[in-house]
Amino acid sequence: MSAFYAAALATVLLFIAAGTLLGGKTSDANDYSLGGRSASAAGVTGILLGALVGGASTVGTVQMAYKCGMTAVWFTLGGGIGCLLLGLRFAAPLRNSGITTVADYLAKSYGGAQSACGRAVALTATVSSSIGTFISVCAQFLSCAAMLRGVFPISCKQAALLTAFSVLGFIASGGMKSYGALGKAKIALLYAVLAVCAAATFFIEPRAAVLSVLPPDPWLNPFGRGFFPEVGYLASMVVGVFTTQIYIQSLAAARDAKAARNGALASALLMPPMGLLGVRIGLYVRASGAVMPPENVLAWFITNSFPPILGGLLWGGVIITVIGCAAGLILGVATNISKNLVPGCLMKKHPSLELPLQRGLACAAAALAAALSVGGAGTTILEWSYMSMGLRGAGTFLPFVMAVVRPKALPPAWALASSAGGLAGTIFWALAGLRGDPLFAGLAVSGVCVAIGIASNKK
Repeated sequence: MSAFYAAALATVLLFIAAGTLLGGKTSDANDYSLGGRSASAAGVTGILLGALVGGASTVGTVQMAYKCGMTAVWFTLGGGIGCLLLGLRFAAPLRNSGITTVADYLAKSYGGAQSACGRAVALTATVSSSIGTFISVCAQFLSCAAMLRGVFPISCKQAALLTAFSVLGFIASGGMKSYGALGKAKIALLYAVLAVCAAATFFIEPRAAVLSVLPPDPWLNPFGRGFFPEVGYLASMVVGVFTTQIYIQSLAAARDAKAARNGALASALLMPPMGLLGVRIGLYVRASGAVMPPENVLAWFITNSFPPILGGLLWGGVIITVIGCAAGLILGVATNISKNLVPGCLMKKHPSLELPLQRGLACAAAALAAALSVGGAGTTILEWSYMSMGLRGAGTFLPFVMAVVRPKALPPAWALASSAGGLAGTIFWALAGLRGDPLFAGLAVSGVCVAIGIASNKK
């Protein structure tokens, strides 16, 4: 196993060192959060998929496929649909607006940053996006800890600590400037890893042929757990992509509207196949008869199916994917809080504080996620991710779409009601334990407010 450890460690250290080197010239907060607005289409894709494709798309998808079958495909399929819609209609106006955060865009669209409604809508969007995104960060920490404990004899606390240091090493120095460059390399590496692993399932053990061992229902049925639960997962992914800070931040970092649009469209094409590859791995291990904790399936498959050096490289590639995703999400949370929750007068008076503040927030988010991941060990990673996406978008999605598609059609007061009502409806439904997906309840409340607002505006 020494060759495995050496290859894995070399892969991880290479990426972290590259991120530190690439970010060495970052000198201000704009460079840190937007990379100087100079990203090409490939750079936008690297940032967007770098933050969207991580532990849920790899460890979580394999885990869910091992437990439930084809239902695991909804995360990557929903993410691809969200990216497609962003590219077709939203990327260009978002990039041309010159806005950094979702909350800023909403404030500008609904009365301006100085109005009471504009500030309140921005605050609601910031809170829901930050909390939801942070839940997704915890899912990445759970994924990374599962991969680490799959090959190293360490405790949950030690795995969480290693994850936190790795994440901070990925972005703390360079922010978006290093993240965009490493994102492209990370996606290429991940495709290679998943393709090699999926291909191996056809040759390693023929008796574990999925089609001959597992019954089509539920294992090969994408609606294996019911139509409405799966549609709820799909909806949570679409609305989450639209309202997550780091995903919108990737468009704002583009050098022009064309680069933003093409980057989003490329992401839409690249994401769904990753989920199919992960599903194939999970179904193969289930068909082989191997029994283990579901979160350890991907690590087990890699360590037991390849020579040590190749296995170490593949394992390191997955770890980099998870770390990179967590880093991007933490970067989005730090940007959101520093720009929308910290008083603007303080930043104007002391502009030199913004960069240290963003780095400090990144460190705090990593430490808190590490602590929470210890308590959540063994839970289903995709469930965390779906909950995260739904919480981000329940109140923000419809006002955000209206601001882009039909500017000024929704009065500011009703935009605030839609945003706050959608978030409150989702939280209430979940806490009350009512049947059905809480996201649909939140979207229903938000949609009613939008409809009333548009009707009143016409009158």
